[in-house]
Amino acid sequence: MSRWVLIGGAGLTGLKISEDLINSKVPKSKIIIADLKKPLKNVNLKVTKVFCDISKNILPKFEKNDIIIHLAARQYHLKVPNKNQLSWFREVNVTGTQNVINHCLKYKVKGLIFFSTDMVYGIPAFIPLTTNHPKNPIGPYGKSKLEAEELCFLAREKGLAITILRPRLIMGKGRLGVMKKLFTSIFNNLPVPLIGSGKNSYQMISVYDCSKATLLSVEKNFPNFELNLGSEIGPNVKDLLSLLIKRVYSKSIIIPLPAFPLKIVLNLMEKIGFPILYKEQYKIADKNYIVDISDTYSKISWKPKYSDKDMIIEAYNYWKNIK
Repeated sequence: MSRWVLIGGAGLTGLKISEDLINSKVPKSKIIIADLKKPLKNVNLKVTKVFCDISKNILPKFEKNDIIIHLAARQYHLKVPNKNQLSWFREVNVTGTQNVINHCLKYKVKGLIFFSTDMVYGIPAFIPLTTNHPKNPIGPYGKSKLEAEELCFLAREKGLAITILRPRLIMGKGRLGVMKKLFTSIFNNLPVPLIGSGKNSYQMISVYDCSKATLLSVEKNFPNFELNLGSEIGPNVKDLLSLLIKRVYSKSIIIPLPAFPLKIVLNLMEKIGFPILYKEQYKIADKNYIVDISDTYSKISWKPKYSDKDMIIEAYNYWKNIK
């Protein structure tokens, strides 16, 4: 029976995958959560927890036919240094990924699911963004993930089956990120500024749907494809936030601001070391950004279940209960 080894599995997505696997009809397998984080608290899952630091090549010993889910990454919710940002991201996202791949090849694992990002695309040249959209990341995180994908392509040539998942902004209980500032304003009935008119669509993806895509990719024997993960097209940004404000009985008002001068200010704040948002966030904030998910359906029979409306309301209610 194959083991499931979740590298970086102590985060929201890894825990959801573990929970779904335990509750699924999949033959019961041993689940190993390998992460830098301390032993999990308040998580009642029958899993094995081990320390792991992929940047230093500290990984659990893999076994033949292991199922490897690679979720570990440096992202913007961490404390990003002001200088040498690309090198900082690369330590885990590139060097660490190479270490994971080397272990997979050495021990002849069954296959690898690699969580990448839609940020490998950069500013959309067309909508929806298909998986063959030009790759032109606009910041260090996206650049590091694109390098990691290139390592996966090379590993495929050596016989390792790898499915690359490219999720949009992942939402779910405990995954808040930039939403904390938004929710704080709404809770306190403060104005909510928008970059641009807000008439653009800004797709998200539920952690539940990410987990489902993972399990289906394994069920389909790790197809060697890159697959987008995103919700079905929903309301534009302004309408979505208006809906949330109304649903939670807030008195906040939405204030659309001219995108060009605001981006200059945000760029300046980032350069002087006091980022409100990072360029990979604010440069696309006023863009229509919808990834095409038709390939994901055709390759692994996956469709998103949760809408942007579902996700943002659930995330707000979770934030309100823990703040």
